[in-house]
Amino acid sequence: MRKTRSKQTAVLPLGIKNKLQTELPALVALTAIGEPWFSGEHQADLLAVALVVCELASADSLQAQCAAKLQHLCEQLISAENKVEIALNLAECLPWLQVQPNHRVQRALQAVASRHLALAA
Repeated sequence: MRKTRSKQTAVLPLGIKNKLQTELPALVALTAIGEPWFSGEHQADLLAVALVVCELASADSLQAQCAAKLQHLCEQLISAENKVEIALNLAECLPWLQVQPNHRVQRALQAVASRHLALAA
């Protein structure tokens, strides 16, 4: 009897594990802080990381604390003075997010999106 190998392809939830789609936008946003070309899109890229990590991490963890601080910083006017604090919190969140299982990240994305859609309605 012949065995067939099934190559299981990992489906990336909305590109969250794709460094070009997650880490790079956040790092570009970090670079843009204090520059004239900093935009709301950059701020949204940073906030997205914070919201997903807040959803995934246990409430008493370092990652949750850093994500909460990052969220707080991203929900107000971002200035060059905040750059170092944002960088430190982002440096704790991004590597941790990259090692989370795809299914957990997908559920967190759905929960965050559902909550924000409910607030907007």
